Amino acid sequence: MRRNKILVADDEPGLLDSISRRLIAAGYEVVTASNGVDAIFTALREEPDLVLLDIGMPGASGHVVAKRIRNAMKTAEVPIVYLTARTGDEDYQEAAGLGVQDYIVKPFDSQELLLVVEKNLRQAKAAT
Repeated sequence: MRRNKILVADDEPGLLDSISRRLIAAGYEVVTASNGVDAIFTALREEPDLVLLDIGMPGASGHVVAKRIRNAMKTAEVPIVYLTARTGDEDYQEAAGLGVQDYIVKPFDSQELLLVVEKNLRQAKAAT
């Protein structure tokens, strides 16, 4: 059985590494990007099953990345979960408008992260 592939996009190297290690330990395949432009290209090339996406990244914001993922035919249905410290109303509204499935606020518990990932992968599978 194929492992679910998760794209983790965050510009904080330590956080990117710890999230990746936690997801790999939980049995997921992980690809990473440390800026918005790389996140767009990685999503289109790798076609992940789920994207964990920071909003405040160099190159292109998480909002821009989410929009590009949604507008590409092969990634349009991929669940996107924001993983960010930004909690302003405008960010929540933008996320909703882009079809972002979930919003995890930093700092977060790794168990919470895994529960959100599992929930969104289950929902995506049920929708197909």
